[in-house]
Amino acid sequence: MIPQKLTLSNFMCYRQATLDFAGIHVACLAGENGAGKSSLLDAITWALWGHSRLGARGDDDLIRLGQDSMEVEFTFKLADDVYRVLRRREAGKRSRTLLDFQVEDDGRWRTLVGGGVRATQTSIENALRLDHATFVNSAFLRQGHADEFTVKTAAERKRVLGDILGLDRWADYEERAKQRLKAIESEVGAIKLRLEEIDAELDRRSEYQAQLASAQAAVDELSEALEEAQRAYQQIEAARTELRHLDTQIDDQDDRIEQAEEELAGLSEERSDREQRLATYEQLLAEREEIKAGYQAYQEAVDRERRLGERLRQSVELDERRRALVSQISETRHQLEAKREMLEQRIDELVSRRPGEELLEEREDVQAKLEHLRRLSESREAAKDDLGRISERQAELSARNDGLRREMEALRERIELLREADAQCPLCEQPLTREHRLELLDRIEREGRAKGDAYRANQATIEDLTEQASALEGQIGQSDHELQELSPLQRQAAAIDQRVEQGRQAAEALKEVRGELRDLETRLDEEDYALKSRAELEKVLEEAEQLGYDSEAHEEARKAVSEGQVYAERKAQLETVEERMEEERAGLERLAEAERRWQGELAAARERRAALAEEREALRERLKGARAVEEELQEMRAKEAQARQKLGAAQQRLAACEALEQQRADKVERKEALATEEAIYDDLRTAFGVRGVPAMIIEAAVPEIEAEANHLLSRMTDGRMNVRFDTQRETKAGDVREALEIQISDELGTRPYENYSGGEQFRVNFAIRIALSKLLARRAGAQLQTLVIDEGFGTQDAQGRQRLVEAINAVQEDFALVLVITHIRALKDAFPVRIEVTKTSDGSSIDIV
Repeated sequence: MIPQKLTLSNFMCYRQATLDFAGIHVACLAGENGAGKSSLLDAITWALWGHSRLGARGDDDLIRLGQDSMEVEFTFKLADDVYRVLRRREAGKRSRTLLDFQVEDDGRWRTLVGGGVRATQTSIENALRLDHATFVNSAFLRQGHADEFTVKTAAERKRVLGDILGLDRWADYEERAKQRLKAIESEVGAIKLRLEEIDAELDRRSEYQAQLASAQAAVDELSEALEEAQRAYQQIEAARTELRHLDTQIDDQDDRIEQAEEELAGLSEERSDREQRLATYEQLLAEREEIKAGYQAYQEAVDRERRLGERLRQSVELDERRRALVSQISETRHQLEAKREMLEQRIDELVSRRPGEELLEEREDVQAKLEHLRRLSESREAAKDDLGRISERQAELSARNDGLRREMEALRERIELLREADAQCPLCEQPLTREHRLELLDRIEREGRAKGDAYRANQATIEDLTEQASALEGQIGQSDHELQELSPLQRQAAAIDQRVEQGRQAAEALKEVRGELRDLETRLDEEDYALKSRAELEKVLEEAEQLGYDSEAHEEARKAVSEGQVYAERKAQLETVEERMEEERAGLERLAEAERRWQGELAAARERRAALAEEREALRERLKGARAVEEELQEMRAKEAQARQKLGAAQQRLAACEALEQQRADKVERKEALATEEAIYDDLRTAFGVRGVPAMIIEAAVPEIEAEANHLLSRMTDGRMNVRFDTQRETKAGDVREALEIQISDELGTRPYENYSGGEQFRVNFAIRIALSKLLARRAGAQLQTLVIDEGFGTQDAQGRQRLVEAINAVQEDFALVLVITHIRALKDAFPVRIEVTKTSDGSSIDIV
């Protein structure tokens, strides 16, 4: 993991800050105590793992005072990919944490996990292959925690070393081996239980064979009885089928009888109708002369009605033309009257649109108000310009006072240093004489008083400018209040001008409309409209008068035609009466022959039905014993089915015994295979345990850590000190246990860690932690190539600090980024790059020098 960029928002002492690591290999993170140097490292650990120096105090305490949220964006490179972590915290009643993990893909950021904070955190740690505890115990020497690894118990040190070496996967292997052993034991137990069940079932095979023979004999005996019952039942079914056939034949004969009776009734009715029509035709021949005379009068009436009907048609056409013309004339007058009404309404509208005196007075009043507001707006803009110049002057004076304040604080610190008994010269760092110190104090105090006077004069000017600005702001506020009426007044003036212009246009249009109305009223009074229709109407009235249609004569002709209609009908009947009389007589002869035929068929059907009824009665007598035959058949079927069920069960049990034989062989074979697999996994469990492969890996890694630590420690102490790691220790009971003890020696011998001075302890801690960091950076699958050293130089003398710097430079090629945090001025120039952190009233700031 190589840091690329860190952006903070409202995080601890930072309001807004960005640190770009591009081009930095080894750098010193410098600044005064409390400036926020360690906070940058807290931002990285909080972004990646959600942890900081505050520990369990909660994320809300990391938010800058007075703010309700914070955010850290951390970009880092991992192998060939660039990742970005964004972690945000929102405080309050509904406090929450937001976390996003992204990877750069073709110049765009793509989110890797779509779940919640927990899933995203797991994804980050899986990518880094490093948790927070391992990081702070190896590659991150936190302020005041350089001995994080050294002061832990032997077991805890061994756990941290195991995390650095990635031994957690061996614990996972061991757990998986244990789980597989449990699964094998469970499966073996199940197989043993199943074998006992199979053996118990196979012991009953002879019993099942006897049951099979008994069931087969019962099935054979009952099958013969069932066949006999089925034959008796088939005879019953045949009788039932024959009975249904007889019922169908009897129904057919009933249908024939009914049809014959209906046909005979119809023939009788038809014979009566024909005899009645024959009598009518004979009566018609007797009235032949009367019918001819009536028919002659009917024809004359028809001719008269036809002539009067033609005149009526012509009269109707003329009346329709008259009504159409009258309608056209009325419609034209109605249109002219509607137009007159429209013109009258137009005149009223135009009269109402002419401007009155009140509107003109209102326009003058509005224009006066607009002129006043225009002058007020110009005055307001001038006040704003004055206010801007005052603000610039205040900002200039405030900046001068900020500079004076910092200069006075620096002078105060110099005075405090000079007042100490063993004060040194700030330039040459040589001890000062009393006279020189007093002289320097007096000169600095005079300079401080001069700066204080300038500061107070600037402050007084600022206060005076503030009063002027307040007055101008009041004036601008009053103007803004009055200018709120400007837009409504402008809209009102525009509306009034529009109404006045509309009134002028209305006066011009009023003259034209009144002239048009006078012309229209003249046409209506003189009926000067629809002249063509009026002329055509006079012509139609003249033609109607000349036609001379008589409606009474036409009605009498219609009545004569209606009364003579009966003679026309009887005349038509008379022309065919003789032919129809012959047809009716021939029809009566055919009816007599059909009646004789249907009477013969009726007698034959009745005789056939009686014979079929006798046969049906005989079959019904035979079927009285059918229920007993059916019950006997059902009983035989049930017994035979029960016997076959017993037979099938016996056969199934014997077939199951054969399957169990094969299953038993498979189970025995599986049991033997599981025994072999169990022995293998038992060996793997031992190999994966703490005394197996992990112990061997630690044994192999410890000499490397020990050699690297002693190499650095020798450089920092001129070979006076060295460390030794013991991976086993003997208990009081004489047993040997796995451990990770640290033995520290110097020219006086081996002593406990607590017996060494603070500077010596830090050198030991530094050497061990650098060795662990290099191991972490080199181990297979490692994702960390960064080393962070937070303070620790304060416990060293000048020579010790120099040797620490040399040690850091010696290991820099093993890391992509090395950050050293210190407030000691003498160390700022010991590194090629300095990241300067400065605390200001607006939050800490970052500068790269």
